[in-house]
Amino acid sequence: MSVNLLAICGGANGFTLKRVVTTQPVQHMLEGLFLGQETTFQSGITDEVDFDGSWKPDENELLRSAVSDEMTAVWALSQQNVTALDELDAPNFLSEGVRATCVAVGNGANRRLLIQNFSSRQILGRTAIAFVYDGNTFNQLTSPAFTLATNLSAIMTETHLKFRSYNNVKMIFDLANLYQEATNAQIDTFAGHASLYIGDVNAFKGFADQTLRKLVTAISKKAVLDNFTPTQIATAAAQATLDVLLDGGRIVIPQNKADAKKLMHFLDEGFYRGPLSGVAYITNSKRRAQ
Repeated sequence: MSVNLLAICGGANGFTLKRVVTTQPVQHMLEGLFLGQETTFQSGITDEVDFDGSWKPDENELLRSAVSDEMTAVWALSQQNVTALDELDAPNFLSEGVRATCVAVGNGANRRLLIQNFSSRQILGRTAIAFVYDGNTFNQLTSPAFTLATNLSAIMTETHLKFRSYNNVKMIFDLANLYQEATNAQIDTFAGHASLYIGDVNAFKGFADQTLRKLVTAISKKAVLDNFTPTQIATAAAQATLDVLLDGGRIVIPQNKADAKKLMHFLDEGFYRGPLSGVAYITNSKRRAQ
């Protein structure tokens, strides 16, 4: 069985997927190469952690993110017959905007894209003169050429992107769009929730920094206020020795930045007290305890 080398290309018109035409022997080699890198990528992994925009994984963890619109577009193209994809324009390689190389493996629910980062440094002969050994002689490389990376950066499925390093992945996909700061309009929507009371919404906008605005987005996406009643939230907060004031059955967001941030972290399940010291902590980890 052989696989086809694909290129994830990004430009002003969004993302696309193109076929990199190779010889049959190269196709046969690619599957073993990428599957071997997948084995290394998965080696020692015992847990997957939902990425929240900041958490750095331990050695035994993979980060997992929901797919963005641009990832969905790439995934849809990868499900087509490969011959229907546009071919990478090799003579104009630099203008193709290649972000990554990948192969599609597996079938059905096991279908996945094995993805490597790609940078201009992998293009041979772009700046320095490159030589190729042929017939006991080194000749100058004059045709378009590039190298593949030695490791995977991510594995994509229909619903998730799994990775170890955010810094590597952000060179391909803009995950920041999934963890964006809430706009003033989005804060207005948040403040209008039936379970919340913000006395002065404009004042809240004024002191809402990047962290608070990301928390508004996170809490809204997780539908925390839809899934739990104000009474349930206040009871849980009391158990963590965090005072939550209710007014008319609504959760009151404090009108000062520090207290508002504590409450918002709690709603995002990022606030806890040490069981021995009683000291309050803020954590970015959303790992489940084993």
